Amino acid sequence: MGEKLAKIYKIVEDQGGNSARIKLATATGLPKKDAEEMKDKPEIIEKFKAIANDILGINIDEYLQ
Repeated sequence: MGEKLAKIYKIVEDQGGNSARIKLATATGLPKKDAEEMKDKPEIIEKFKAIANDILGINIDEYLQ
C-alpha cells in the first residue's frame, strides 16, 4: 500500500533533504507514515507529484520510473 506515495516522499527527501520532506507533509496534510499506509489513488498521486515538483523545482516523473 502507498508504494508510489512512499516513493514520492523518498524522492523529495533525497533531492531536497529533511526540510523538503516536511514541506511535502505540510502541503499535503499527510505525514510520511500515513502516506505509506494508505492506498495509492491516481488523484492523490497526482496531487503529491504536483506539490513535490513545486517544492523541488523539478519534474519528478523521471525518478518515478
